[in-house]
Amino acid sequence: MFKSRMSVRRLFSAVACAVALQIMANAPASAADKLVVLSTPSVGLDAMWMAEARGFFKEADLDVDIKLFPSGTTAFQTFNAGAGDIIFSGDLPALQYWQKGGPYRVIAPAQRDYGSYIAVVKKEIKTAQDLAGKTIATRVGSTGSWFVSEYLTKNNIDEKLVTIRNLDPPQMPVALCQGDIDGFFIWLPAPTKALEICGDKVHILTNAEGYVRGYNVAGARKDVLDDPQGADKVTRFLRAIRKGMDVAASEEAETTAYLVKKFGYTESEVKTFRDVMERVFKIDQTFFDDFCSENKWQQRAGLWKEPSDLGQWVWTDGLKAIDPTLVVAAPPPC
Repeated sequence: MFKSRMSVRRLFSAVACAVALQIMANAPASAADKLVVLSTPSVGLDAMWMAEARGFFKEADLDVDIKLFPSGTTAFQTFNAGAGDIIFSGDLPALQYWQKGGPYRVIAPAQRDYGSYIAVVKKEIKTAQDLAGKTIATRVGSTGSWFVSEYLTKNNIDEKLVTIRNLDPPQMPVALCQGDIDGFFIWLPAPTKALEICGDKVHILTNAEGYVRGYNVAGARKDVLDDPQGADKVTRFLRAIRKGMDVAASEEAETTAYLVKKFGYTESEVKTFRDVMERVFKIDQTFFDDFCSENKWQQRAGLWKEPSDLGQWVWTDGLKAIDPTLVVAAPPPC
């Protein structure tokens, strides 16, 4: 009887093992690693959009969920509340968030330029001096704030003589056409939208050349980067972005068609941005020079009290894993 019971037990064990093995064999592959990305719908991020379109994230075993916001400054409000692993934003919001103790590090710039930052004003405003006594909109806390300030300062206009109104970019063209503001300083496509809907009531006063160079930068949560598995996910994300950047640079028709379909841009709006943007996937000397200039402006404007150690702001492990030449040594605090 004892032997019989042992035989039955062995039989049950063998059957159980066989069933378990069969379940494992039929089970779906493990789920892709999830990343939540906060972003703006910018043409300047065409590397990410083409990584999405071509399935490069899936190839990297990533499930990337992209949440859209009207500006990086707005996106940081959500990021600060604990949502998102990676965030794309302009340069000033990224720098200020970190300076104020935000648990965040830049992982790579995606794009930079002068030409996509544009001031559109009423037709009667012909010069910088004509802005005195006027109401000008920007997204306060964004690179637009730096642009306005540098433009006024370099043209010897007392900033106190200009009223700055805080608006998100999609609101600016209508506000200008309706006469609620006298102009705005912001990035594309809001300026071209204003020219389209306001007609000859408005014109371009200037772009940012000679004043500021704006960036789209990607950053990630520090706790994600401090975790080896999180750091690996971010590195795979960057590899996918790099592949997307190659496609975006070489396949204009495909990229344009995707952006038109996804965001409702016109082909002209996409082309205008593509013509002025510099795709950049490296933390180079120009990167540090530009952010040192921005940090010095912060100190002049009373937004920050001291030089910042930009080497502590950037996380270079991901780029170095892809190609060590994508990173240069950080300068002393500036």
